[in-house]
Amino acid sequence: MVDRSNPRPRRHSPIAAQPGETLSRLDQQIVAALQIAPRASWQQIATAIEVSESTVSRHAKTLLASERVRVSAMPDPIRCGLGFPVLLQLGCAVGEAEKVAVRLAQRPDVRFVALLSGSHDIVVEVVVPSRFHLADVVLNELNQISGIVRSSSEVVVRNFKFSYDWAQGLLGDRVERLPVPPSPAGPPRPTKVDEHDLTLVQLLAEDGRTSAAELAKLSGLSESSVRRRMEALTASGALHFATFIDPVLMGFQAPLFLWLNVDLRHLEEVAHALSEQIAVRYVSASAGDSDLIAEVILPDLDHVYDFLTTVVGPLPGIRRSDVALELGTVKRGYLT
Repeated sequence: MVDRSNPRPRRHSPIAAQPGETLSRLDQQIVAALQIAPRASWQQIATAIEVSESTVSRHAKTLLASERVRVSAMPDPIRCGLGFPVLLQLGCAVGEAEKVAVRLAQRPDVRFVALLSGSHDIVVEVVVPSRFHLADVVLNELNQISGIVRSSSEVVVRNFKFSYDWAQGLLGDRVERLPVPPSPAGPPRPTKVDEHDLTLVQLLAEDGRTSAAELAKLSGLSESSVRRRMEALTASGALHFATFIDPVLMGFQAPLFLWLNVDLRHLEEVAHALSEQIAVRYVSASAGDSDLIAEVILPDLDHVYDFLTTVVGPLPGIRRSDVALELGTVKRGYLT
């Protein structure tokens, strides 16, 4: 029996890069292709980036074995009936932020943890099954973690973008050669998900490139049933695949979080404008101190300045912005 409250296995997140370390151009292109099409065959990726299949297979398998790159499947919490996401911003005592982040990452209901510069020390995404659970987290459980001195919470009321293809610019127009999974339209709605589906979610969270044949062996389902269920889960948006890597290894030195207060008349316009930017990985409307929250993956601080002045600055209705550079990611996509 699968525990619906925790359909995510614990695993290590992609190994962080050392200062100044980057992948080779070829490896970056392979990873960029995996970000766009996480389950693409080596032949499909080889055709896209114009190298031999054997070269792609050798390099990709080395990257995956090193755990610097992880391909994983993530359930949509609303569509799978697991709850709804909440972003917590935490301030910590001097020298305590990293310890607090590591402790929070150990929680099975936490999907994302990052250390920040700026007005917050940590941002955490927790998936809660109800407002009563959220109240317990905010009012009781955070108080039991030594080192937290202040907190604020933002309930995600609408997600506009959730993607991991921020490095696609490394491929140029070759992006069009890759089999891009279709995105579900409209706001998330609960999807009928049974125990067999959740078993597949767990297995794919461990390795998002596990074949249908292997999934059939591990789950006890027929291969045709596995394929049918996977197609239904991905088509409905209940399950999506992501390729995780430290942005530094891809030559992106300035990942950041952006909190915006926006005139509500312009909220959707601003959210969609941000979502169209390749560098923007995540955009959500929130109920809390901010109206929109975004994560942006940029190459360097010069690009941060350009993004703020040429992308964010001209957007209508923005009353206030708060920017924080990500100092390190402790957990992403339930991978700890």
